[in-house]
Amino acid sequence: MTNWRAVWAVYAGGLVTGAYMTKVPPVLPQMRAELGLSLVESGLIVTTFNVLGMLVGVLAGVVGDRFGRKRLALAGLGLMAAGGALGAAVTSFVPLLVSRFVEGVGFILFAVPAPALMSGLAATARERSKALGLWSSYMPTGGTIALLAAPFLMDAWSWRALWLAIAAAAVVAAIVFARLVPDSPPARVGSMRLIAESLAQKGNLVMALLFACYVAQWTTVMVWLPTFLTEHGASTATAAAATALMVLANIPGNLAAGWLLSHGFARSHLVLFACAVAAACEVGMLSTGVPGGARFALVLLFSLCAGLIPASVFAGLPVHARTPQHIATGNGIVLQFSNLGQFFGPLAIAWIASQFGRWEATLWALLVFAAVGAACGAAIGVIEKRRV
Repeated sequence: MTNWRAVWAVYAGGLVTGAYMTKVPPVLPQMRAELGLSLVESGLIVTTFNVLGMLVGVLAGVVGDRFGRKRLALAGLGLMAAGGALGAAVTSFVPLLVSRFVEGVGFILFAVPAPALMSGLAATARERSKALGLWSSYMPTGGTIALLAAPFLMDAWSWRALWLAIAAAAVVAAIVFARLVPDSPPARVGSMRLIAESLAQKGNLVMALLFACYVAQWTTVMVWLPTFLTEHGASTATAAAATALMVLANIPGNLAAGWLLSHGFARSHLVLFACAVAAACEVGMLSTGVPGGARFALVLLFSLCAGLIPASVFAGLPVHARTPQHIATGNGIVLQFSNLGQFFGPLAIAWIASQFGRWEATLWALLVFAAVGAACGAAIGVIEKRRV
């Protein structure tokens, strides 16, 4: 029988993780004014969060598989709480950058073992797809909560209040997680063998590249949407609310993908559809000939349909893992590529926009990400047909 209480406890930790990922964009205008940050420095504050995952995601997966996924996840929640408390006290760019790095360490330590823990809590393959579909919504759901809370906390106090509130939530989530989630037995396979055998699975590598392309697009839009809107006359509160809607729109796509996969829809078809719609929306979003309201509607449609991809990837991890003991390592590969996309995507878009003096010049880069993602979707279809 599926342990749904534990599934929800893991998901609660994921909500905190999602809040850490999205808490910076809505406060960037206030933070830039207070600390004197440039556009590129602002991008580094966002993306430094992803540096550790970019470098050692696979290693974190191996540690979780070898020495205990629950222990690793709890350490991650603790580090996120510590990094948030440190960030709330900073007065300049460098200490803020360090605090985001600490939060990034915590993020990777929690996010890598969490899907494997959820997979082990599910009793059947169908319930596993549902549980992992739920997990795929952790970032937009937690992120939406942070985005909605940001304007109220900033108006009442400052962006520092948001940092402290989310750090406190991490402590509460750790207590609940420790009480309700059982640990999985350590793998009997050696660490290097876990890595080698996981990397030998073509499906893991293709899904990792797919996820990198997805987050490069979606995170870029989420990160720079508040800045784009404020530059075009919107208030900070309006920009934060619009970004929250964009993130919120991703959740139905996550949940729909989990449901569709559990009812036999092909993973590759969902990915190809999502990439095609994302590319079409990007053309309209960055077209000056489209009215502002229609452009924002396309942002929401982009986020909704792109949301099919995370659940497709997370539900595919147990399918492409050599054994259940390899799931966290496979997820480490996916998250390592994901963090590459989250790190370089927003920075690349900021650089292109700065060079050309307008956001519309970034369209070609977003379309390249969508095209590579579609190619990955087609490759997944070929790989999974051969496995049947």
